[in-house]
Amino acid sequence: MEYNGIIFTEDMIWALAITMVIYYTVLAFYCHTLKKTLDLIAEENRFLKPKLAWLTMIPVFNIYWNFVIASRMSDSLTNEFYDRKIPEEEFPGKVTGTTYAILIALANFPVSQGLSVFTGLFSLYFFIRYWVKIDNFRVLLKEHNRYLMLKKESNEHEAI
Repeated sequence: MEYNGIIFTEDMIWALAITMVIYYTVLAFYCHTLKKTLDLIAEENRFLKPKLAWLTMIPVFNIYWNFVIASRMSDSLTNEFYDRKIPEEEFPGKVTGTTYAILIALANFPVSQGLSVFTGLFSLYFFIRYWVKIDNFRVLLKEHNRYLMLKKESNEHEAI
């Protein structure tokens, strides 16, 4: 197979296909984490519906959507932490998420291959950092829910 004067061997096509499957599998787990985090946030505190996290799977559109996710997820978490009186950073995950979004946008902007590779590698680093940060917030909210349930049960037992 030839494309723009480049000959693609069967092995190259298989490698590309396997890479794409791995990429979309990782992206699906990332979107699942975003959705689960948004599910734990009270509806009145959300700036983004949980199902909209899956829009990150759409190629090219996700360049824009990463900025939306970083901003709205941060605003949602800020409201939720304020309501629950959980002390946390001022804009949870916003800097890391916005940095990731900027690097992804630069990696996809066709200036030079060197810039794309450089920003692509750094975007991978910030992608992992942002994913871990959001997952930590998800665990924090889940544990806080568990704490509230245990506190409610102990109050019920004391009343009896």
